[in-house]
Amino acid sequence: RPGGGAGGGGRKPYMQKGTGSARRGSRRSPLIAGGGQVFGPKPRDWSAKMNKKERRLAMASALHNAAEAGAVTVVPDLDGMFADRKTKGVAAALAGWGAAEGEQVLLVTKDDENVDLFLSGRNLPRLTFNVAQRLDIVEVLRADRILMEAGALPYLNARYGEGAEDDDDDDDD
Repeated sequence: RPGGGAGGGGRKPYMQKGTGSARRGSRRSPLIAGGGQVFGPKPRDWSAKMNKKERRLAMASALHNAAEAGAVTVVPDLDGMFADRKTKGVAAALAGWGAAEGEQVLLVTKDDENVDLFLSGRNLPRLTFNVAQRLDIVEVLRADRILMEAGALPYLNARYGEGAEDDDDDDDD
């Protein structure tokens, strides 16, 4: 039961007067063992509504600030690059693209089809993968370095660039 309320206790345990005991209305009172919790936790939805245009502007601002800070690097398309599925190869490629050892790295790809890249890099603790269509602002803000696949750049420019349209029909955020 939510909120620390205990189930049951619908019947008065004993009569109101004549027993010498304190009056009780329920066996599940917070004052009795096995009873509910006084001011117990209540399930709440803490999410805040955000307009689609505000959400898009926030993402555009986060990407713009990361680019101005020099944290965004465009890398060539990674299709077939990690066919051997070795973590060492992904770590070497990240170092070659300017990602330092302890940096949180976000790798934005154009689609989900590069399974070799995911299997090669999933064991790196500070590497996060995402597709351009499902880019999350929390991941962008958390990342110290953002590596974008060249194939993902046209979508991101169209969606968050300066000439981005205000039509939100395709947005399910």
